Formats: sequence, structure tokens, C-alpha cells
Amino acid sequence: MNQDQRRHERFNVRLEGTFSSGSFVCSNAIINISLGGLCMECGKPFEKGQELKIILPTKPPVKVSGRIAWCKRQGISYQLGIKFQDIRQEQKRAITELVSGFFWQRGARKYL
Repeated sequence: MNQDQRRHERFNVRLEGTFSSGSFVCSNAIINISLGGLCMECGKPFEKGQELKIILPTKPPVKVSGRIAWCKRQGISYQLGIKFQDIRQEQKRAITELVSGFFWQRGARKYL
């Protein structure tokens, strides 16, 4: 999926995130994030469509459901595109606050 096909702007970040799929837990870097999903690094591949539970580093941390949209090898690890699923209003608010912070940081740099 290219940038023109995305509904939400993505922001490049380096945040620590955690997700679980059954008994497997991965805690690694979130590479980018938007209101619709995120890209995260992981040491193992996942199948498209696999469901996950993700803990985002909001204040306080928020747990959301997601689904693997794509998986690609990147060096010795994998990048996972994860689409958020069934987001409740309070989860959406927390994600919006997190993403808005990156939007304003990026915008402010343009004018400095």
C-alpha cells in the first residue's frame, strides 16, 4: 500500500511497543504510527490477517486490537504492518493524542 492509498498520515517514530499473539509476546520498536495502524519490528514473521493485542506507549498505556496487514523481512528481523481493529472511543482518543504530538513536532520544525 502506498502513501496515496492510506487514509491516515503516518509519522516516523521510535517508540517501544508490545504485542501478543496467543502465547508469543514481542516488545520492540514501533517504526511509524497513524490513527489507523502502525509498523513495528519483530524477530519473527507473521501471517497476513493474524490477530494481535497491542499495548501502545500512551499515558496511561492503552491496549488495542490489531490485525497483520503485511509482513516483510528487513535485515535479520521483520517489519509488520498492523491495522487497528474495533477501536473504542477512549482508545481512539489516546491514539489521537499520541499521533497529534508527532504532528505538532513535525510542523514546528518546518518553521524553526
